[in-house]
Amino acid sequence: LLVEIINTSLDETASDALDRTACEILVIVISHDGIAQLVFEDNSFDLVGEALNWLNGYQEHLKGTGAIVIGNLATSDLRSAALVSNTKLVESLFAALDCDYSSDEMMVKVKHASLSALRNIAICEAAREPLRAYLPALLSYVRSDMPMLIFKAVACVRTLVRGSKSTANDLISDTDLVKVIAELPGQFKYHNGIQGEAPRFLCTLIVEGDLTKESATHVVSAGVVPVIIGMTKTKEYPKIQVEGWIAIQKLLHTLRDDPEQVLLSARGGAEEEGENGLFAACQECLTEETNPNVRILALNIIRMVSGSVRSKQVMESLSDHLSRLSANDSDVPAQQLAREIQESLG
Repeated sequence: LLVEIINTSLDETASDALDRTACEILVIVISHDGIAQLVFEDNSFDLVGEALNWLNGYQEHLKGTGAIVIGNLATSDLRSAALVSNTKLVESLFAALDCDYSSDEMMVKVKHASLSALRNIAICEAAREPLRAYLPALLSYVRSDMPMLIFKAVACVRTLVRGSKSTANDLISDTDLVKVIAELPGQFKYHNGIQGEAPRFLCTLIVEGDLTKESATHVVSAGVVPVIIGMTKTKEYPKIQVEGWIAIQKLLHTLRDDPEQVLLSARGGAEEEGENGLFAACQECLTEETNPNVRILALNIIRMVSGSVRSKQVMESLSDHLSRLSANDSDVPAQQLAREIQESLG
């Protein structure tokens, strides 16, 4: 019925309000995963086809509705795999990104909906490869000046990098891109989406790719380390903390002959360790309330750089935590690492 209302009012300006209301209700209904699955399996009703018609039509608000409907359907791997097999659907979503619109507000609305749909589809591992051909188009929005579109484009590209070493290697070799991503949190301080996605994108590049000393040095010089360290302080999201520490760990391992450049970058070029340095971040993750996996990673980072001259100057601030952990029989992995660090320091 909602689709019939939308389609029968296409050319009737008097019913525009009804048309838009029907679109809004349809989007809300399809956002329920159970309903989305029922509609998707209903062979008597082709909602995907309807959404595709709207996406390719001339009415701008229906383009946005079509993209949102597709995005709401693409919330399961099975549906996403089926959606991406429709090459016209993928082409139409990217075509919507290239269209001109009557206003900036409508442009952002439709393009944001299209990028959201692509990002949802890309979460499905089987659906990623067909989308990787469109990486240049997505990267153009990463470099745009519209935060809502930057956010969704970064999220989409990050998802496409996952599981693809070649894609990660290609992107991490683009030093300008890495620098652009590293600067995003500073440019858009009040956009929570960018604050979350940009650091995760950088971590994904580092973890998925084949880092060399040269590429790791370029990554560090681009200002990536302080951005990632910010992730390690989000205690309410231990998964994010783990991602951050794993990326730092890989950088330190790759640059194990010269860990000082990572330490120097972490403290913003300052000569002495400060509140924002690597060891300060590690210390914050050694408390009793910290997730055990996060605590182990932080201890391992300390172990990796405990031999550097500069690190010894700040070890006194960590001694209380190390003593407590080395005496804690209930957390054997942390206990062993803490004792190993203490022994290495004499």
